[in-house]
This record gives sequence, C-alpha cells and structure tokens, in this order.
Amino acid sequence: MDEDFFKEEIYYRDLYYTTKGKEECAPNHSFGPTVREYFLIHIIMKGKGYFEIGNSRFNLKEGQFFIIYPNVITYYQADEEDPWEYYWIGMQGEQLEALLEAIGFRVSHPVGNVKNFGQVKEMMQEIMAANPFDILSRLRLQGQLYLLLSLLGHDLNGTEIKQIEKINKGVEYTKRALEIIKDRYRDVDFQIGDISRELSLNDSYLTSVFHKTTNRTPHEYLIEFRIFKSREYLETTDLSIAEIAEKVGYKNPLSFTRIFKSKMEMSPRAYVKKVKTK
Repeated sequence: MDEDFFKEEIYYRDLYYTTKGKEECAPNHSFGPTVREYFLIHIIMKGKGYFEIGNSRFNLKEGQFFIIYPNVITYYQADEEDPWEYYWIGMQGEQLEALLEAIGFRVSHPVGNVKNFGQVKEMMQEIMAANPFDILSRLRLQGQLYLLLSLLGHDLNGTEIKQIEKINKGVEYTKRALEIIKDRYRDVDFQIGDISRELSLNDSYLTSVFHKTTNRTPHEYLIEFRIFKSREYLETTDLSIAEIAEKVGYKNPLSFTRIFKSKMEMSPRAYVKKVKTK
C-alpha cells in the first residue's frame, strides 16, 4: 500500500485534498468496520468486491466507485476470486457535502459508475504521482478534485445492491464500540471498560470480537483515534502540547508525547515543525 497524507491549508476551505493512495488487494482483503474523519472516494481499477453501509451491500467492479462519508461506519471487502485494485483520494471542505448532494450523492447513495473510465484512470495515475507539498503541483491537484467529481456518475446501472441482515453480533458490538470511542475519546477519564459496561459485555469478549473484526484491540483503536485527532490540532491550530493532550483525552502531556512518539516516530513538536515548514 502506498499513501500520503496532507494537512488543511488556509488557501483551500470549500474543497481540499487530504490523502491519496493505491491498494492491490489480496483475496477477501477487508477494511472495517470503521469510521473516517474525512471523505474518501475509492475508484476500482480492476477486479471486484463489495461495500457495506447500514443495511445495504453494493457489489462493485472495475469502472465503478464508492464514497465513504466522514463519521459513518463502513465495511468493504475484495472478492475471493477476482480481488479488486483501487485508487483512493481523500478530501474535506466546508462545501463538499453540499457539492456531492448537488451532483446526486448522499450517504444512502454513495456509489456509481465513472463517466469516462479511461480519462479517470489516467488522471488518477497523475494524481498518485503528484507532490502535494509543491505549491504549483498542489494547485493542479486542487483543480483535479473538481474534474474528478464531474466524472462521477450517480447512476447505478450494473450495480448489484442487496439488503443484508446484520452479519453477526460481534460485528454489531464492534460498530457500537467504535461509536462510543468516537463520542468519548476526549474524556480524560474514559476507559475501555466503560464500553463493556455500556454494552453489557464481558471485557475479554468485547476485546475478542473487536479484534476479530478490526484486527486491533479497542485500546489500540482508541490510541490510534486520539493520535489522529491530535494530528489535526497540531496541523491546524497553535494550541500548546498540553492543551492538545487534554483535548484528545490525556491528563498528562508527557504521557501523550510518549505515545505520540511511539506511533509517529517523532515528538509532537517535531511533527509540528515538519508539517508547518513544508
């Protein structure tokens, strides 16, 4: 997997690039259930798989795409015999959701067919090679976001949609645990045991089903989510390390710094210096 990640810029508010990458999936490779903090568009280059949101499963293939909305639990999996290969591009913006709705997309209708697959394929290859930290390259990248959106067709021709039953209790418990983490991560007194009690589950059982579904323990996911949110504060505000630590659920700034460094391989101060001098 190849990916980069970019911070918000003052120049771009209505719509701006966040991340891009490519994945050549192994058979049955899956991601989720999980939530994202930004919009992600996955464009399928080869193969097939399925995308689940709510009680709907969309079976998708080459030349189609799916949109992941922020703060919505989703799950997607590559086909066993013909696993998909896709590009993704992440974006945010104050007007992005309204723009998507204006061209026919919403959470309940997040898939479709690419209008000119050959053109989009070439454009995505160019986007993947772009350097988002170069100002001229970044300006071109911003323009390509709008062009890409104009080439996403909201028709569902050739898309198989199934209404599905909940897969199993373990997945449902995982989804509810993810929602609780998202709602409570700021609380410095929040503990994983609070999730078990709220769901009326044994701690070890919750850990087992959560790990089986996400390949992470609830504690690992909580740390990753807090670090992700701390990066947003470090990139877009002038808050002190102590203030950011508290905002993402750490009483002790030293503990936050230690955990941040273990995950990012640099201290919060070094991270700020890196991203703000690009």
